[in-house]
Amino acid sequence: MMDAHALLPFWSVGGEGYFGYRLILAAKVFDRAMLHELGAWFTLTLPQFRVISQLGLFGVGTVRSLAEGAFVDRAEVSRATRELLKQRLIRRMPNPEDPRSSLFSLTATGRRSYQRCRKPACELISKVLKGVPKRDLDAANRVFWKVFQSSLLIATSAPEKPR
Repeated sequence: MMDAHALLPFWSVGGEGYFGYRLILAAKVFDRAMLHELGAWFTLTLPQFRVISQLGLFGVGTVRSLAEGAFVDRAEVSRATRELLKQRLIRRMPNPEDPRSSLFSLTATGRRSYQRCRKPACELISKVLKGVPKRDLDAANRVFWKVFQSSLLIATSAPEKPR
């Protein structure tokens, strides 16, 4: 187990130029913490949890919309939906707007699983944010939103050619 305090002296090495690297590290460790907390309650993988969460929030989705909503590859969502169908946590329905793309929604069992996984997920977030003043959290949310918007704009624009 790595000690976060051992990393503290090195956290700011590289300055602003390594902000993205630190952001990626924090996200990966947070994903591991989420899987650890949910692992006591469920046997879902992170991609399966993402699908369940999105369907719990939005009601229905296609492989494409679920992949876009989580910024992951469609193949990852396809594998997750295939397993969730086997576990009877989601159902497949015809899509009246596009017969080639099925709609997915939670089954009653899937809805109960979604409700049950919200508790440990919210508890984890409370643990992670314990002691963080509201003004700091508000500032972090503004920074994350700016990083998200700018990164999305760059990721979806035509690449610049090297000079």
